[in-house]
Amino acid sequence: MSNWLKYSILWLFLIASNSFFASAQVIPDKEPNEISIYLGGGLSSIHHQQMPHVPFFNGSVIEFGIGNTHYFNRKWGIYAGVGPAIYNTKKRVDVDVVTPGLTDAQGYTFNLYSTTDYSEAFQIMFVNIPIMLQYQTRHNYLTWRQRTKSYYGFYFMGGIKVSIPINDTYQSEVMSLTNAAYYPELDNWAATQNFAGLGTFDAGSITEGSLSFDIGVNLALEAGFKWRVGDNVMLYTGAFCNFGLSNSVKDTRPPVRNTIAVNYITDFPILSFSDNVNIAAAGIILRLSFYRSQDRSKCPYKKVIVRKQ
Repeated sequence: MSNWLKYSILWLFLIASNSFFASAQVIPDKEPNEISIYLGGGLSSIHHQQMPHVPFFNGSVIEFGIGNTHYFNRKWGIYAGVGPAIYNTKKRVDVDVVTPGLTDAQGYTFNLYSTTDYSEAFQIMFVNIPIMLQYQTRHNYLTWRQRTKSYYGFYFMGGIKVSIPINDTYQSEVMSLTNAAYYPELDNWAATQNFAGLGTFDAGSITEGSLSFDIGVNLALEAGFKWRVGDNVMLYTGAFCNFGLSNSVKDTRPPVRNTIAVNYITDFPILSFSDNVNIAAAGIILRLSFYRSQDRSKCPYKKVIVRKQ
């Protein structure tokens, strides 16, 4: 998808959502609609099938943007927004590969055991479009928006986030390689013959590029507390969790090449990328929301004073 088409979709989304929420009317048994800005950050996870033994969280994420909440009543609403999310991850592992049935220059058969000290770094930027159902606990609505009351209550949001990739880069490096050959016929090991590609080598082999991610769909959850911090201003403090349901790459990355090893191990299949990449994130989020009553005389939250006859 070209960049101009991506940005066109985002602008159309913003125009449509703002028009929709601006046209909503405030009625007595309904929360006022809110427009909000948000900032979130935490831990991120980027994994692919050929990368074993890596901690689930291996990086960081920061996301920010704007959104609208349209309420159906005092408890339920629907939230939609748009904003960028930036993922940075780095992982370092020892990758063990066994290549059986090889033949040396003298015609002997051996199994090659390779241990690679491997590191990989990612930086990926998405534009997220969250569409989530929101629930909040019911409180005394005659007092919770008054200046003298510090309202608080629980809220929960669940839905999906559509992730449109804007830019992604990776850098992978083989820092060292250790090769050892086992000869089954001789029941013997060889691990010091550097001329034959055996032993430990400082590789320094680096590959850089882009994976060209497809548009992805993420399961999105958020929960926390909602506070009144001023006239017509609410503060959401919560935790969020995103898990990629569909994150695929258009281009398969070529394997990292090690120029020191002998020809039959120049390509390491275990370092090549699979078609699917698992992306997840979890952290804390702050959302500042603003609401407006179109007619203050009809505001459903003003305190009703009953005079005795």
